[in-house]
This record gives sequence, C-alpha cells and structure tokens, in this order.
Amino acid sequence: MPVSPIRKAVRNRHLHTSLALAILWAGASLALPTTAIAQTDAPSAEHGRWRLTDLYPSLPAWQQARETLETHIDGLDDYRATLTDSPTALANALDTIRAIEKATQRLDTYASLQADEDLRNAEAQARRARAERLEANFESAIGYLRPALIAMDRDTLMAWLDDPALREHRRFLENVIREAPHTLSAQTESALAALAPVMSHETPYALLANSDIDWPVLTLNNQEVTLDAAGYSRWRESSDRNIRRRVFEAYWPVWQRYTASLGSLLNAQVQAHVTNADLHHYDSAMAAALSRDDIPTAVYHQLLESTHEHLDTLHRYLALRQRLLNVDSLHDYDLYPPLVTLDREFSLDDARRLTREATRPLGEHYADLLDEATRSPWTSAYPSRGKRSGAYMNGSAYDVHPYVLMNFNGRYSDVSTYAHEWGHGIHSRLANESQPFSTADYPIFTAEVASTTNEQLLVDRMIEQSASSEEKLFYIGQALEALRGTFFRQAQFAEFELTIHEAAEQGEQLSGARLTELYGRILRQYYGVDEGIMEIDEHNYAEWAYVPHFYYDFYVYQYATSIAAASLFAERLERDPARWRGPYLNVLAQGGAKSGYTLLSAAGVDLATSAPYDALIARMNALMDQAEDLLDER
Repeated sequence: MPVSPIRKAVRNRHLHTSLALAILWAGASLALPTTAIAQTDAPSAEHGRWRLTDLYPSLPAWQQARETLETHIDGLDDYRATLTDSPTALANALDTIRAIEKATQRLDTYASLQADEDLRNAEAQARRARAERLEANFESAIGYLRPALIAMDRDTLMAWLDDPALREHRRFLENVIREAPHTLSAQTESALAALAPVMSHETPYALLANSDIDWPVLTLNNQEVTLDAAGYSRWRESSDRNIRRRVFEAYWPVWQRYTASLGSLLNAQVQAHVTNADLHHYDSAMAAALSRDDIPTAVYHQLLESTHEHLDTLHRYLALRQRLLNVDSLHDYDLYPPLVTLDREFSLDDARRLTREATRPLGEHYADLLDEATRSPWTSAYPSRGKRSGAYMNGSAYDVHPYVLMNFNGRYSDVSTYAHEWGHGIHSRLANESQPFSTADYPIFTAEVASTTNEQLLVDRMIEQSASSEEKLFYIGQALEALRGTFFRQAQFAEFELTIHEAAEQGEQLSGARLTELYGRILRQYYGVDEGIMEIDEHNYAEWAYVPHFYYDFYVYQYATSIAAASLFAERLERDPARWRGPYLNVLAQGGAKSGYTLLSAAGVDLATSAPYDALIARMNALMDQAEDLLDER
C-alpha cells in the first residue's frame, strides 16, 4: 500500500474542509507567553523531534484561541442577510469566514499533532475531539453559504467574478457556479449534512476490522505472533517461504468468515454513495466523486483502459519475481518479500542528505526550502510507545509550516518515506508562499505527484550510485515493487470500486459472497491466474474486506494516476531539468488555484490520454531490462 494510508487525499492539510480561506486575524492575537507543552523541553531536528510551540506557545494559549473561535463562529450567521447584497458585502463575509477557518485549522493542527505523539494520553485525545467538534460547528454555521449564492441570478454572480474585492475568492465562486446544478436547497443540504455521520460506515468497519475480529496466533521463529493486520504486514515479508505460506493460510480464512458482516457494511456505504449522487443529479457515483475536484471522468476510464492494455508488463514483472525468488511457481504469498536483500542501515541524517541530493534537479529554491525544513524541528521521526503508526504530512497551519510524522527504523523504505512526506511538505510551502489561503490547498490529484516524484528521484539516484550489482538489484526491486503496488494494485482497486458501484446503480444489493466473486474475477485477470502466471487461493478473494479505502468514495485511483504523472515528471527532470523544472514547480506553486487535472495538463501531463501511462510502462520495462541483464551476468 502507498505511504500514508490514513486518507491523505482528504486530510493532506489535515481535516481540510471544502472551503479554503484567507486571513483577517489569528496567530499572535491568540498566543499567550506561558509554559510550552510540546513533545520535549528542547526539541531539535538533530534528535528527530518536532516543536509544536511554533503553533501556540502554551496550552493556555491554545485554549484561549479555541474560546475566541467559538465566539467568532457563533457570529457567522450575521452575514446571512447581507451576503448577496453586493460584491463588497460578499467579499467581507468570505474574508471573515476564511479567517475563521484558517484559525480553526491551526487549532486542530496543534491538537491533532500533540494527540498523535501518544495515543494513550486521554487529555490530548479530548483536545483533539474538541477541535474536531469546533470544525463541525464551523461547517454547520456556514451551511447557508452555497445555497444562497446558487439562489442568486447566475449572470449577476458571473459578473461579480471580475470584481477586485473578490479576486482571492474567484476559484471558490467558480466552483459554486460549476456545481450549482448539483446543489440542492439549503434545507435539504443541511439535512443531508446532518445525516452524513449516520450514512458513513467507515467507523463501524474500522471497529470490526481492528477490534472485534479474533485473530489467530501462530508460532513463528520460536515466538508467538498474533496475526492481526500489523502481524500480517510484518510476516508476509519473511524471507522464509514456509512462514509466508502459513501466514496466508491462517490470515485470509479469518477475513472470509466475516465477509457477510463486512459485505453488509460495504454494500450500505456503496448504496449511500449511489443515493447521494442520484439526489444531486449526477450521472453516476463516480462522476459525483470526481466532480468534487473538477476531474473529468475520462481520466478514470483511461486509467483502467491503459492498465488493461499493459497487463502483460505486470505479468512480466511477476515472472521476474519468480526468477529472483527461485521458486517453481509464484503464489500470492510470494508478492511481498524484497526481491533482493540489502545489508545496510540508514540514519536520519542519511535520509536528509539523500533526499537533498536526489531533489537537486528541482533547483535552488526547492533546495533552500527543503534544507530549512529538514534542519528544523518539524519532524517527529522515531517510533515511541503510544505514538501513532505510519507516516503523514500535516500542512494545515498556513501561517506556520508543515509538520511530518513518521516512524524511522533505519531501512531504505524509511528513507523513501522521508523523501515522500517532505515532498508533500515542500509542496505546501511552495503553494503557501505563492497563493493566498483561499487557493493554497491542493487535492490528492496533485499532492501525490509531489511526493511520488521525490520517491522516484531518490530511487533512481540510488540505482545510479550503487556500488555492486546486488545493491543495484535491490533498488531496482524497490522501484519495480512501487510500480506494481502503487500503479497496478491501486488500478485494480479502482476497477473493483467502479464495478461494485455500477452494480449498485443497476439495482443490485451486494452481499459478501457477491463482493468476493467480483473481486476474485478482477484479481484473477490482473495476476494472470488462468494463464498460470500466479496462483491465488480462493480464500484470498476476500481481500476486498481488508481494504479500508473502499469506504472513501473513489479515492484510490489517484494513487495510480499520480505515480504515472510522477514517473513522467521525474524522467523529464532527470533528462533536462532546465526545461522541465519550471512547469513542474508551477504545478506545486499553484496549489488549488485551478483543477489539478488542468494544472498537470498545462505542464505536459494529460491523464485523460494514454501517454503518461505508456511512459510509466516504458520505465517499468526498462527497469526489468536492467534487472535481467544483471541476472544474466551472475
């Protein structure tokens, strides 16, 4: 799975809401000079700790900011009566709304980051919950905004777009006009918003998947191992094939036993997506989901079409994996161990240095921003008891700087994660310095391009400077597995998601057995089961139940489109940085000023055409050519 599995698409700037807003006040007026409560008394970049006092100097300062925001949110209804009186009246309302949102996001950033330092800290979790409630109150308080604008005379609102007072809000207003045919009355939209938590089945799924399932216990390498999601992820990578086989044989039948309950949850979620799209007059649930970020449905269809055209390349990779692992036939439990092992440990300083070296094609300004970020106490790098697992970048505090959380353990994958997350971080910094708050936020459609480009620049550099053929094979293997996991696997998920929504749109109720059948059919096609390329046990067709992203409403396809765009950008930047640096950095600096699809197309990457996907496949085949040449030389 890609880095940052916790919905980075929706939360890249951390619980960003549908409006992105510009400042009138906040920051200094909310800060009190009292004792700090950050992660450590003396945080430093050297020791891999972040300094949250850059957000608020103390807990009392945060509390005072929250109380101030509550008062200002309560006053937002005052703009309802005069909102559409004139361009100046609308600008005043939007300026204030956006200032409140910006301050609210800063408040949430502090609470959220501090809570993730130690998930056992009940007081910190309570502060996070209070910040989230405040954001919900904000959303409720501005519920009148879009319906009031849509109720205006369309020609009048269009004419207002050119008013200087509304310059920073033009993109928001353009989206309101574009989405007008799909926006219902204020009363109906408020009712649907109130029902949204009830209609979401993500939390029941998470509780069942993470808390209620009785996971098997195996004895592996003379130790008892609970085979939950974390245990499965660890032991499926074992170099011992017998251990991997036992892990799969124990793990997937457990999911199979719960497919009836999990199928009911996923069916309910899909039916909710379909119903919501129908109520809002979209042609399909997929069209509704892509419309939010102004992405043409042709992108989704082209992704799947190109993936099918190039399944032979995936099958070639599977054959190479079989050769490198030296097995008679490839099973699904052979997908996760590294193709080649590397006996090298990396330090956090190595990660900083290698990321800086790899991103040199991006120029001096990018290098300066990255140097400052990686020398500053903005990263919580190392695992500790109670700390949130995984990795993410939080760039929601527009006036401060991004923060990165990760769990560095000295592996190459940790170095790659560091480059990935600070790809997001520098994306945020470029957007924030070039855009007002109203257009600084960016969707996942471009967010994952920034991070994945860094990953590719890094692995290409590691391949180039490898000291031995074995080391080179290791990095080639890392690059190939990233392409399989982030392109083919995510496209496979995207096809399943489209298939089940189309079935629901045709009136079908999706049982666990039916979901397993549909998923198994796609799995067999992608991995060439019927052609004898790989063997998959039928219990493993229940993998759909393991993937939380299916509850997120057409989300995962963007991982596949992003790695296609990143592959093309990285190749161009390595070949001719002087020519391609400007177009690429412009995409990052534009933030959300335009649709992500429009920005990428203007930079020469049109994801509604086959060209980016063909380029990714050419890269994958070139890497396999290198690997096979190295193997032939052994």
